[in-house]
Amino acid sequence: MKTVVIPGDFSVETMQVAQLFTRNAHEEFSIVFTHLFHVTDDIQDLLFSTYRKKEYDFVSEAFWRDCHILKDLYGNKLKSIKVEFFYGNKLAAFKNFLDAQNADFIAYSETFGIPKLCKSSLDALPVIKKAGIPLIDTDLLEEPAKAQEICF
Repeated sequence: MKTVVIPGDFSVETMQVAQLFTRNAHEEFSIVFTHLFHVTDDIQDLLFSTYRKKEYDFVSEAFWRDCHILKDLYGNKLKSIKVEFFYGNKLAAFKNFLDAQNADFIAYSETFGIPKLCKSSLDALPVIKKAGIPLIDTDLLEEPAKAQEICF
């Protein structure tokens, strides 16, 4: 079973990336939605911050409902959906995060990009492009000839 990481802002556009990927997948897979946050250098922020709890507030009930609908529609190939946040400032740490998630692909939309959620969000697009695992631009999946070339 494969795992696709979908970086996003937990919006309708993020769900569209998941829907396009799911519709075009030919094997069983899992989805890990993520957002990338930098880690502060300030020791007081590290000691007294509860930022890791606050990030889950960005994932709305409507987004979770859409996840359940997607799972219900494509349960024969979509085996699980979860949200995991990345906290770090280095590409090596992000690669370790991908390894921990057993990521086989990263799906995103070049058109939509990956909007920031707050001031501690990383500019994710340059990071994912350097991650060293296959990228799937779901914008290309809407073109039938290219969809067959891209999806696993």
